[in-house]
Amino acid sequence: MLESIVSHFASPVLSIRISDQNNQVMVQQGDFDFGQIVWQQLAEDTLAYETWRDASRHYIQAASWMETTSGRIYVETIRDVTSVFMDRQHVFSFYRKLVLVMLVINGIVMFLITAWALSPLKKLAKTTREIAEGKYGERVLMRTKDEVGLLATDFNQMADRLETKIRELEAITASQRDFIGSFAHELKTPLTSIIGYADMLRSKKLSEENKILAADYIFSEGKRLETLSHKLLDLLVVKNHHFDMKLVQIKELLFRVKQTTAWILKQSGVVLHIAADDAQLNVESDLLQTLLINLVDNARKAIDSDRVDREVKLTGKRVDSEHYLITVEDHGKGIPEKEISRITEVFYTVDKSRFRGSGVGIGLALCKEIVELHGGEMKISSRPGAGTRVEVKLKGGAGDEGSR
Repeated sequence: MLESIVSHFASPVLSIRISDQNNQVMVQQGDFDFGQIVWQQLAEDTLAYETWRDASRHYIQAASWMETTSGRIYVETIRDVTSVFMDRQHVFSFYRKLVLVMLVINGIVMFLITAWALSPLKKLAKTTREIAEGKYGERVLMRTKDEVGLLATDFNQMADRLETKIRELEAITASQRDFIGSFAHELKTPLTSIIGYADMLRSKKLSEENKILAADYIFSEGKRLETLSHKLLDLLVVKNHHFDMKLVQIKELLFRVKQTTAWILKQSGVVLHIAADDAQLNVESDLLQTLLINLVDNARKAIDSDRVDREVKLTGKRVDSEHYLITVEDHGKGIPEKEISRITEVFYTVDKSRFRGSGVGIGLALCKEIVELHGGEMKISSRPGAGTRVEVKLKGGAGDEGSR
């Protein structure tokens, strides 16, 4: 009976053995060796098992007991579970490969995420280096709304303010440099006249009256240059500096301009004609005189030496009760229309081959500043070969009834 039951369950991978309580084998089927007496480990438990292996195979040996009418019997089985262990090994191998692949994929993903997350910071660092190299117009182009985007926005705002400040400093530096050049130019004309009068005192026999007049002119022009230098330096440092404006008889000022330029005009063979309406203007007289001297001197330089009508016209006219127009006109070389917009740039010369050494246009930048300081307007019209006309419109112009 037991043998038929055991043979029914036995297989090539399963061996069965039934023993009595004295360890006497009652039935055994299968090729496996029951070397281990597992049932002795049962004690009061109804089941015991252990796994073991030989050189290349894995086994699980289990034992259980039951009570019968003839006493307790023990049932033992040995099953070859090598396939289970092989499957487990395959699973572990697959798992290790999967983990390795996942680690590689995770590393790639983390690299891409890190690169994506750090790319805005790299752009920011690159832009920072470019700005440090002087490319002040560079900006960080980001449209994100996260913290990095906010940082980029703040950085761009800072760069905008920095660029503005740097441009302002560059403009101030350029303005100071240009004004120094203009100031040196403005000293040239009165100094030439002073030197001329001094040379006349030194080399010619003059009457006592003429000596006094020449010395008085040298002294007055020297004092004016001293005052002018301080005021021009103030204009250089602070363009918005407040100058004391005073009522000035404009006709008298124009004649002082004629007196100042008389020597240098005589040396050039140029005649200055003055015609002016009486009027009082609220101006800074030294600066306005410098403006007119510069315009007259530029007109003188523009007249060719072979012209018959070597003359410059300086006129003053009341336009209305609120404006006074001063005009300086010559019949010199003229200026091409395309150059007119640039001649108020400091040191800009219309034609260096024709005007070399004349200084044409150098002082016009300062003229423009002086006109703007007085709240006026300066208009230049010219045609090559026909001459140039400069109009300076100033506020004021009420007639001086007492001088008529």
